[in-house]
Amino acid sequence: MKSDKLLEVKNLKVYYPVKRKDGFGQVLVKAVDDISFSLQDGETFGLVGESGCGKTTTGKTIVRLLNPTEGQIFFRGDLISGKIAPARRHQLTREIQFIFQDPFSSLDPRFTVGRVIEEPLKIQKQGNAKERKERVLQLMHDVGLRPDQYDNFPHEFSGGQRQRVGIARALALNPKLLVCDEPVSALDVSIQAQILNLMRELQKKYQLSYIFISHNLSVVKHISDRIAVMYLGKIMESASKEQLFAKPLHPYSKALLEAIPVPDPEWKGKLEAIQGDIPSPVNPPEGCRFNTRCPFVFERCYKEEPKLHFPEEGHCAACHLLDKNKP
Repeated sequence: MKSDKLLEVKNLKVYYPVKRKDGFGQVLVKAVDDISFSLQDGETFGLVGESGCGKTTTGKTIVRLLNPTEGQIFFRGDLISGKIAPARRHQLTREIQFIFQDPFSSLDPRFTVGRVIEEPLKIQKQGNAKERKERVLQLMHDVGLRPDQYDNFPHEFSGGQRQRVGIARALALNPKLLVCDEPVSALDVSIQAQILNLMRELQKKYQLSYIFISHNLSVVKHISDRIAVMYLGKIMESASKEQLFAKPLHPYSKALLEAIPVPDPEWKGKLEAIQGDIPSPVNPPEGCRFNTRCPFVFERCYKEEPKLHFPEEGHCAACHLLDKNKP
């Protein structure tokens, strides 16, 4: 039976074995530790959090650049996280694409832009040479590049233009889902707005769904429909963007929102920084992962991992403060 959800992630875990510092044996880095979420057709789902929280690992696992340790990933109701037939994997490459963070290192410097965008079509044996060139020129037009730039090399483009090339390449095979790993973090602020607006236009034109990964809540607010806040491999809170920005429930979400700079020269307030450092994912804290930095921590937080609470529809958070039966 097909699901009405485009993507569904259930209890996903991704652990990396690494050597101990003393050289004896291995330890596990718990990059992603039991997270679940879903994505509807045409929706943009934002994953936010500090560096090292596991959001990029989640994205790479969805596009099968990494294999999960445990858990399941479903695409259009079909399990795609286990062993699948080569033909199905080939098809998934067309349906799910990845946009990388660095628009320069993700492009082959030996290829012209035309060849960069055409390469997925050649690999998937789509059309003849003339048809592929027509497709590439159409994609270049759609992302705001000129036809006369077809034979230019990546180093001849600005950062924003290179990211447009990366987006065109991702769209070449008509995917349904784009996993975007901080696609504007390496760009100037003015260019960020252009790329975000372009992605929204392309989403309507190509009927795309996005998983948008970022550490910048302002950027995520601009493009996302729903947002999940990650910390140390866990989802701390998940809500619509309106719910999250109007009434954050988790102390970590509140701290992230309070740290957003205010674009007002007359503003006299003070940005509240989150105190302390992120613990090691090799040995995360017992109980709540955020207990070493939380200003509201109490005894239960050190002993028991909080469950997700749903105080309102579509809005949940993993915090003992939301438990009506808390001691």
